[in-house]
Amino acid sequence: MFFQIVFMSLLQLLVGLVLCFAGFRFFVVLLPLVGFFAGFLVTAQAIQQLFGGGFLATVGSWVFGFVIGVVCAIVAYLFYYGAVVILAAAVGYELAVGVLSGFGVSSGVILFLVGLVVAAALVAAVMFLNVPKLFIVALTAEVGASMILGGILLAVGRISLAGLHAGVVGVLIRSSWFWFLIFVLLMITGIVVQLFVTEEYARQPRQPYGQAGPAGQAPSAAQRQEQGQGQPLSDIPPKGAEPAV
Repeated sequence: MFFQIVFMSLLQLLVGLVLCFAGFRFFVVLLPLVGFFAGFLVTAQAIQQLFGGGFLATVGSWVFGFVIGVVCAIVAYLFYYGAVVILAAAVGYELAVGVLSGFGVSSGVILFLVGLVVAAALVAAVMFLNVPKLFIVALTAEVGASMILGGILLAVGRISLAGLHAGVVGVLIRSSWFWFLIFVLLMITGIVVQLFVTEEYARQPRQPYGQAGPAGQAPSAAQRQEQGQGQPLSDIPPKGAEPAV
């Protein structure tokens, strides 16, 4: 159990840092992983809430979670907007379940239904507002902030692995309002950092392939000759001229 806690806390810290402060930059690379883990965790959590038992304590929760996770991973890999929708649904569901659990709601059916409604509302907002970048930044910052604090609290013994079934947000609310405030501040910091970094990245001039000079400056004749793109204009004989003897 000690090694499981160490592994999970380090994994959550590392992945949380990447998602919170660079989620938008790495979102394309993480598309299948985001889809798989979102589908797997939400499905397993929904099965636990509807049918009881521990979190991932039954074979059915593992099997259905894995199948839905693979389907979500394929959709996220094939469709960029599909990955945004899946992430929005997972975050909406986890937030609703976490907040209700933090305030003492224990009915699995109520948690499932409210989580489903909030997930559908967030998905509708993603589809109709048509601002995927802002949603990706906000959602990855939220997931990253929760994973960072989840890893810290898990490492210091404030929460257990079994206590994560209700979501990290619920654990933070039940643990202390101080930790929930830290979570909100960390999420806002992640959003600001991501927006600033992506804006600076978008402003950087990009040079065309094979261009050695500043952006927008055409390469010289010598550079074109070195790159195999042609030869100096002075070496090209005029059309119709006789070759020199």
